[in-house]
Amino acid sequence: MINPMIVDGQVIGGTAHGIGNALFEWMGYDEGAQPITTNFAEYLLLNAPEMPHVTLGHMESPTPLNPLGVKGVGECGVVAAPAAIISAVENALSPFGVYFDQAPLRPMEIVKKLVNTKSD
Repeated sequence: MINPMIVDGQVIGGTAHGIGNALFEWMGYDEGAQPITTNFAEYLLLNAPEMPHVTLGHMESPTPLNPLGVKGVGECGVVAAPAAIISAVENALSPFGVYFDQAPLRPMEIVKKLVNTKSD
């Protein structure tokens, strides 16, 4: 790592963005394809109270593809967080046979799945 503080910030920021993708950031449109989430009261973002503490560990593996051996690191949390969070919710709701195929996983989507499962 060239600058560990920057790497830590990128990983934590990426994790926050991934959590937001999984649970909050939904862009809605009406039947005329006009956006209905046009402000931050409707388009939710992750805030500090929702952000869990992140403990970091690093494993360095320099690349042979450039003279410095450096790679990007900012995408680490963004890619894994939605799949991990949605899988955890599915696991918690496994007795109900509930599965999800989209993000963000909004509360009303969870309730809809549970109600539909109970009526089957």
